[in-house]
Amino acid sequence: MDYIIWVLVIHSAVVAYLLYRAYRKIAYLEFSQQHMEELQRQISHLQRSLQDVALIAQQQLQTPRTQRSGQPLASSEGASPYNQAIELFKRGFSPADVAERCGISRSEAELILSLYRNSSTS
Repeated sequence: MDYIIWVLVIHSAVVAYLLYRAYRKIAYLEFSQQHMEELQRQISHLQRSLQDVALIAQQQLQTPRTQRSGQPLASSEGASPYNQAIELFKRGFSPADVAERCGISRSEAELILSLYRNSSTS
């Protein structure tokens, strides 16, 4: 009879150990999945940033040197800085970049963007 009790105790201990290991593996897999999802979000953000940088670089290459010196784009192309701002927004530029390129304040650029978005939706 003692032999059966010892076998049951050892069997219970082995089962408990295996359950503990299974629980630890499940917890590790859940952590790994969360970590992978966070890494995927970071990769997506970096890809969008890289696309923005590529767009800006492409615009810089297409912009004549005289316009890169800080002069407003409108002065050399005959268009108002506000029309230039809308064109840059259409190309995906940020308000800060538009302000710098068009020679207007950032708040003006943000206002133009807001007005442009509102007029596009109506």
